Amino acid sequence: MTRAVAVVGAGAFGVRHLAAYRSLGVPVTALVEPDATTRARVAAEFDVPHAHASVADLLAAGRPEAASVCVPGPAHRAVAVDLLDAGVPVLVEKPLAASVDDAAAIVAAAERTGVLCQPGHILRHSAPHRALYEAVRAGRLGDVLAVSSRRDRPRTLSRLFPREHPALLTAVHDIDLALWYAGAPVVEVRAVTRTRPGPASPVLVWAELRHANDVVSSIRNSYLLPEHATNHTSDLVEVYGTDGVAHVDLGHPTLLVQGEPTEAPDWLLSPADGGGALAAELRHFLGQVDGTEPAAVVPLADGLHVVRVAEAVVDSATAGGAVRRIPPSPLT
Repeated sequence: MTRAVAVVGAGAFGVRHLAAYRSLGVPVTALVEPDATTRARVAAEFDVPHAHASVADLLAAGRPEAASVCVPGPAHRAVAVDLLDAGVPVLVEKPLAASVDDAAAIVAAAERTGVLCQPGHILRHSAPHRALYEAVRAGRLGDVLAVSSRRDRPRTLSRLFPREHPALLTAVHDIDLALWYAGAPVVEVRAVTRTRPGPASPVLVWAELRHANDVVSSIRNSYLLPEHATNHTSDLVEVYGTDGVAHVDLGHPTLLVQGEPTEAPDWLLSPADGGGALAAELRHFLGQVDGTEPAAVVPLADGLHVVRVAEAVVDSATAGGAVRRIPPSPLT
């Protein structure tokens, strides 16, 4: 298994990647973080021997075997392209990029260099979501007719990500699940958004998608839960088929501690010990790097298409719900 791994970005998701690599027994040999205080603190916490202020410094010190890109979305293009051009396989946290142009540039770099780029869509590595996918593919629901998803988050997200549209922050999960379960790209989008006093970005996104195989998908995302909501994963996805209906519901926490403070830890996607779906995703990524995992769970084309659909959601909502059509693109 790959041993010289770097993590780029020491924010919340960078720390989760560090914990997940540690749970797999894979030492992270380098950390990149521009903020000196954060860089020193996180490197010490996770025993990372080399900490750098930039990707250029990282590459000058010696090329890692692989890297997780955990910087904010607008910085994905610059970081991913620099690493790919240096021959470093990358896992890029969702979304692949903050715009279609940036995502296409990352795809072009991966194709030009022949270096692995894996979009970080964690829910394809979540055990219940994968079980639902296997049931769908096995035909247990008959032909898929529709996919419906709901994702509610606390109002905190409006404060933490004031300039990021929910379509490109949280709804990318649901767009990706829709692609996965429907088994076909999205060709038509219609969306509306709603706001509340204070936040600059919408706090409610409501989108309807039509796929190339005529499956329809409904996506609802909100940032309306109270600031200190106990459960931050109030998520539901449903698949409707000609022979049945199935769903994954994360709205009921595995552990609920009603103390001071009340908390519901995440035991499924990225738990504190670094296990869960994130560890499974990183294990698959390293297997792709080593060649022991020949089939990509999230093909790069899917990562680009998710961004294309998310951008169309934003555009449709801005235009008051006007239909936006997306040229068909091949998905693996």
